[in-house]
Amino acid sequence: MSRNRFTLLVVVTLTAALAVIVLSRSVDDQHGASAGVLLPALEQSVNEIAAIDVVAPGGTIAVTLRRDDERWRVLEKDGYEADFARVIELLRSLRQAQKAGARTANPEWYSKLGVQPLASDDATGRRLDFPGQEIASVIIGQTDPTGNGSYARRVEDAQSWLLDEVIEVPVDPVVWLERGVMDIPAEDITEVVIRHADGEMIRIARAGDNDPEFVLRNVPEGRQAGPPRLRRAIASGLRGLNLEDVRRHQPPVPADAARLLFVTTDGLNFVADIFEREARYWVHFTVSAENAATGATAPSVGDVDAPDGAEETAVNPDDETGDGLAANADATSGPTEAIEERDAVEQQAAQRLANAVAVDARLSPWIFAIPERRYNDLTKRMEDLLEPVEEE
Repeated sequence: MSRNRFTLLVVVTLTAALAVIVLSRSVDDQHGASAGVLLPALEQSVNEIAAIDVVAPGGTIAVTLRRDDERWRVLEKDGYEADFARVIELLRSLRQAQKAGARTANPEWYSKLGVQPLASDDATGRRLDFPGQEIASVIIGQTDPTGNGSYARRVEDAQSWLLDEVIEVPVDPVVWLERGVMDIPAEDITEVVIRHADGEMIRIARAGDNDPEFVLRNVPEGRQAGPPRLRRAIASGLRGLNLEDVRRHQPPVPADAARLLFVTTDGLNFVADIFEREARYWVHFTVSAENAATGATAPSVGDVDAPDGAEETAVNPDDETGDGLAANADATSGPTEAIEERDAVEQQAAQRLANAVAVDARLSPWIFAIPERRYNDLTKRMEDLLEPVEEE
């Protein structure tokens, strides 16, 4: 290495070291006694906060979080529910964040820490506002190189600080959403029917009450069903289902959507309309309950047949009471036992209906963007589920 290059390297190194000294220690002696909680007002009113604005570089509000009587919501996503744990973690971190050390109070040095005003052309931080509360807005800057804390500055103060907490403040609204849509394993599914827009129908059903495998119905003559894993992937379509985006549902669903029916072991029916739009894969759900007491079947899925066993739960025409229980009641049981059995069946049906109404109220107002792999699993064709034809 030449002497000139070595000299230049030394100068650059010393300059960087000087900057660190200026940012880290120039005011430590003067403000060391000022260390404490960054936002004292937050500590007293954290349970009263119902509004948080996340302001992105440039000064525009990127994420608007609002709390109603039920939960936190993200207004940029039509008021869909926010990830409660993420919001609470943010408030917890801010309430507990201690000023571990004073940093620069010189605006010319703010950009080194990412705590310059958000309207600045070179802004990189995020500002947190608390509308309706007398809590100072705070700019969260870069993470300290050690990874142990974030730089921060209250907007009303010139002094910046190193905190003893790393404060994560994403500016993408999707990151703040409750990502989990539902989690129903294949073990809780008895049947799945897929109806494509062109009329092709695929139907898989549990091989037996205690059999974890699914069989493919209506296999074409001369063909054989393919590997069980393909059918199980369909039956697992509602397991660990996480959204990648969400929108308010605007009916109707597209005409080219595929429609699926999932029948659960507890009598709930999930109808899923699934389609591709704008390079994303979307699904809309409606949920209903199968009334075993009256023999009502699952909701219509185009030309989809009633679920297996639905006919068996129909009202017994030979039952003079009309309650559908004569075929199941013990011949020696008296009127009291029959009434108790009927009441139990009706209570179960009422509970299923209540569950269906609650789940439908949560899901049906929305369409969810789902991963491409999940979309591919749920839109299989019959040919995809069969063994390949052997060439002669």
